[in-house]
Amino acid sequence: MTDEIKIYKISGKYSKQHQHFQFTKYIRALKEKDAQEIVISTISSQGVFRRKIHITESKVISLDECPDLYIHELTELS
Repeated sequence: MTDEIKIYKISGKYSKQHQHFQFTKYIRALKEKDAQEIVISTISSQGVFRRKIHITESKVISLDECPDLYIHELTELS
């Protein structure tokens, strides 16, 4: 069984110090849960409680749909 690395688009919102923020992150991962955990971990490392982070959309996208140049470079290396 071969696992293929996919590109996920994770969108959501969080609140910090009575301000609300929206985010969209592009992540390479094997599973959707792994991609969500990376995003939550990254945002919570900036002083946001995990319970205040709400993911509203999580979907697999193609390399052409991804605007992140870092993801493009990583994909070319593998």
